[in-house]
Amino acid sequence: MIRLLQLVVVLVAASASAESPPPARYELTNTEVHRMEARSLGRAYDLVVWLPPSYASSPDRRYPVLFTTDMPQSLPLIIGLHRRLRASERGLEDAIIVGLGYGAGDTGEYSRRRDYTPTPHGDIDAASDMPGRPVAYGEAEGYRQFLKDEAFPFLESRYRIDPARRIYAGHSYGGLFGTHVLLTDPEMFQRYILISPSLWYGRRLMIARERGYASRHADLPAELFFMIGGKETVPDPDTEPSGQSRMAMVEDMDEMVRMLESRNYPSLKVQSRVFPGEDHGSVYPDAIRAGMEWALPGSGKRPHQPCAVPGCRQPWAPHLEVLPAD
Repeated sequence: MIRLLQLVVVLVAASASAESPPPARYELTNTEVHRMEARSLGRAYDLVVWLPPSYASSPDRRYPVLFTTDMPQSLPLIIGLHRRLRASERGLEDAIIVGLGYGAGDTGEYSRRRDYTPTPHGDIDAASDMPGRPVAYGEAEGYRQFLKDEAFPFLESRYRIDPARRIYAGHSYGGLFGTHVLLTDPEMFQRYILISPSLWYGRRLMIARERGYASRHADLPAELFFMIGGKETVPDPDTEPSGQSRMAMVEDMDEMVRMLESRNYPSLKVQSRVFPGEDHGSVYPDAIRAGMEWALPGSGKRPHQPCAVPGCRQPWAPHLEVLPAD
């Protein structure tokens, strides 16, 4: 009898499971997905567009646009931060946000190695995470041209984007790609958020390219915000030969910033920030928030005053320690 009852329970559960619809997938609200064929590259990419809440109710308004690389990781965080910061006392300007997806059918690792790096001479020790396909590097220029010649016209014909207010945000290889764009066609974007850029790539190729750019140009029309984690460094002194260490990223970024500042370009604005205690992965949330507040400044609400300054204790908690301001 007990076995019979157990069998009945199993059969009933199985029947209920078979009749139940599969769980629904969660979708980011106010997003639209466009799969675009990159004709010159022979592959497709997803562009995920997020529209701010005011978009539908402001038909005559044109918006700044923030492009972010590594869409699956970055876009949900950026959308959430934008909504939170916009609702806070410090405010944040409304913007259209575009997540740049990986190549269709590619893993993220495979796609970003190929599309965000400027030369085919990458990490010789890298193993492909796509069986049957060798690791590929060096198609950053082709990917840049796809964005400029195909993606930008498509998006700007479909959405009320202000082309004079394009913002770029990239981390790691994404920061490297942003630096490549900057030194190739700086006016593609007006503001660049470059987080932990992999300037070690190609024996610090971008630092050499900056020198080449300076020898041929009298101006660099862009606003730049470089950021990095304080732990992205090596012990002093660096025992690896110059240009070969992949961990001296703080030093590489500092050198790039100092070189750019030394050129005295009339139209260039550059700033940088190191986040103490953060490493290559953990720096991103704080850095992208700082970058958004810089690129999309507040909406006229009361300026933010952190409670880590003298005189900011709340009356209900006078015992709390006041930390020194950064």
